[in-house]
Amino acid sequence: MKIIIADASPLYRLGVQVALDHAGIMARTSCVDSFCELTRLLSKRQEAVIVILDARLSGLEELEHVKRVLRRPDTKILMLTDNKDITWMRRVLFCGVNGVIAKTASLDELGKAIKTVLDGCIWRYDDEVSNDLMDSQKTRLGHALCRLSGQENHVLKWVRCGLRNKQIAHQMSLTEHTIKTHMSNILRKLEIENRTQLVVAMQTIKVDQWPNMRS
Repeated sequence: MKIIIADASPLYRLGVQVALDHAGIMARTSCVDSFCELTRLLSKRQEAVIVILDARLSGLEELEHVKRVLRRPDTKILMLTDNKDITWMRRVLFCGVNGVIAKTASLDELGKAIKTVLDGCIWRYDDEVSNDLMDSQKTRLGHALCRLSGQENHVLKWVRCGLRNKQIAHQMSLTEHTIKTHMSNILRKLEIENRTQLVVAMQTIKVDQWPNMRS
């Protein structure tokens, strides 16, 4: 079994190596700092692999990319994240990822998570998370939506429908550059890291809760 540590931070990659040693996990390891490099490395390997994957890895823009990696035989993924959105974590597991763990986890916890995935089991976040936390996330997002402009809300509507920037630009008769600017503003105002997390978050909000989008 080979372990690939896919994270842009050299310091965090070293931390994962320390966690492996601390847990007594003996395995050959490789490190990559982008999703493109990860896919190239996987294409050259035929052996069983566990990928310890940073959810914010450069080039990893949507969960479909993760699904493509998982289609490779004998491939497992432990996702590292600093996103505590419960809905997003559940969506990631539903896509077939073998575990999700916070980047702030202790060495002991990270080692246990890696061992769990090595043993062919699923490492789950705390299923005891209260409904109050999920409700508070929905409320915060609902309030943040009020900060969006009319154009940004319409871009968000098309994102929720699954359209890419070029398709949205065509629908709204705008340039793709303008749509990218709107997307950057949306992510900043909603305090969401990337498009994948945005799509998942939108599924927790009813359309009639969105300003300027009831028609």
